[in-house]
Amino acid sequence: MAAVTALPQPPPTGFAVPSTHHAVSVQMNTWRDMQGMMLGEPRVKKVQQIGYPRSFLHPDVVKVHSACLSLRQKGSEACLVYPAANHATSCKDYLVQIAKGEVACRSDDIDIRAIEFEVDHESLLGINTSNQAPIIRLYAVFFPVQHLQTAMGFWRLTGTGISSRLAESLHRHLRSIRFAPSKFLPLMQVHEEPRSTLVNASATNQICERISYLLKRASLEQATSDKPSASDVFLYPTGMSAIYHCNFLLQQWRPTESIVFGFPYELTLKLLQTYGQSCRFYGFGTPDELDQLEQYVRSEASHGRRVQSVWCECASNPLLRTVDLNRIRSMADKYGFQVVLDDTIGSFANVDVMGVADIVVTSLTKSFSGNGDVMGGSIVLNPISPFYETMKDTLSRKYRNELHGADAVKLEYNSRKFLPRASRMNQTALYLVSLLQCYALTPSSTLTHVYYPSTCWSLANYQDRMRLDSPEFTPGFGGLFTLEFESETAASTFFNVLEIHKGPSLGVCVTLAQPYVQTVFARDKQWAASYGLSETIVRISVGLEDEKLLVLIDRITLQAVGPAKPLPCPNGRVPSQTPSEPGLWSDVGDMLCILILPVVRD
Repeated sequence: MAAVTALPQPPPTGFAVPSTHHAVSVQMNTWRDMQGMMLGEPRVKKVQQIGYPRSFLHPDVVKVHSACLSLRQKGSEACLVYPAANHATSCKDYLVQIAKGEVACRSDDIDIRAIEFEVDHESLLGINTSNQAPIIRLYAVFFPVQHLQTAMGFWRLTGTGISSRLAESLHRHLRSIRFAPSKFLPLMQVHEEPRSTLVNASATNQICERISYLLKRASLEQATSDKPSASDVFLYPTGMSAIYHCNFLLQQWRPTESIVFGFPYELTLKLLQTYGQSCRFYGFGTPDELDQLEQYVRSEASHGRRVQSVWCECASNPLLRTVDLNRIRSMADKYGFQVVLDDTIGSFANVDVMGVADIVVTSLTKSFSGNGDVMGGSIVLNPISPFYETMKDTLSRKYRNELHGADAVKLEYNSRKFLPRASRMNQTALYLVSLLQCYALTPSSTLTHVYYPSTCWSLANYQDRMRLDSPEFTPGFGGLFTLEFESETAASTFFNVLEIHKGPSLGVCVTLAQPYVQTVFARDKQWAASYGLSETIVRISVGLEDEKLLVLIDRITLQAVGPAKPLPCPNGRVPSQTPSEPGLWSDVGDMLCILILPVVRD
């Protein structure tokens, strides 16, 4: 895949990244903007047009919510709309019983209603093929407006709300909106079939076939070289929806304790703590903690208690570490628990986890889509797992495809170029990391650490899972790395002068920078620090730009940072701060030296 030969100009704060209607990220140009977004500062809310869809309601979704509220005409209410009745009832349960640290909402103050729309075939992009105008039934949860923030906790945690494309398809038909003929009765209708289908069977099947192919391609184990099949792949509207449903599946199988081993994406841990019997957390994933895990599981077994599952990532987000998956697999075989692996960061392209996982969960929003304009997730059941038959039977009976047809079409199209895109991201990230690592190892640099699978103490664990080389693809370490600075002043100065896209998400076509702890753990910095996540880290997700142009900044910004320190660059000399020609540097080592080393100290 050809690289982008010039850096795309970042948009103003609050604008979509990338610049598309259904973008999954938003530009926040400064460190303070990022903090302000997470803390809900009015100055940021005023300009923010879009955001990550699980955390920020897309304008198209807001329009559908407003139409539903107009049916009620109660000014003190808010509502959230879901594609399935069981999600609406779960949202109510969350408001009444589950939400932690919030004032509970009274059950009598919450109303769930089935909402119907009459839509035409053009709006559904060919999803429905009958001659009659299809009826779309969705489920609205109405509650007092003061509980909206709490309700958004469920929307964000489970990823089960309606998508922006589904909402967009309803806009021309908002005048047809109505309550279903009879009031929705949750206990009676929780498993009812939708009035019309919203899926695109062709796109769905193609995605499942593609994931099946990618998981079998260049496999490490002979036993998995022809597995899984497309029927073992189950699609969901978001990555968190896949995790939510996977946890629900495991709770039905064995409602006992789950374990998270290694520091994961923050919502994975939160979801298991919220929707499980109990959840034990080993946040470092080191060999010492692995010894502790084995001792604990052995002790539980000796008392007749069985652990349900151990959840891991390959590699972890944001510190890019990989735990000893082979040893965890051996423990699972001995003590009878399931191993759930999230391979979003390593990706289908680079790592093969089928030899160690019973279940694989993936956010398809990231590098699989690669364009940052559609959400999706998947669960894959491993046919060689001893629990496969039971899990497949249960999931097949209860599964309902909620990936909206228009989203499936977009996801299928984007993923056609997944392998060449992953190859480009691998090369660029490794190139930048190799240069940045030189400065992190220099005592006088304000850059103190570069986190990447190739630089971590867990390198051997990641390499154990790397796919075989093949004519079409050489596996690598992925397109994500994280920089740690000696102080918040140094980190924020570095972040502020970067003239690249800055916002949440990863694996998209443009490079994204994010001050991870400042955003994800804005209210839990001390807790995150106890597991080694400094508030000075900046996560970088590389895009498709040319590696030699990726970190260019203009002269004015460079002068604002300060004079360069007299430290050697990779080529053994200190560069001039004058570009060889306007807007270009003659050597990427020079660029990085100028960019990193001048950052001021406290």
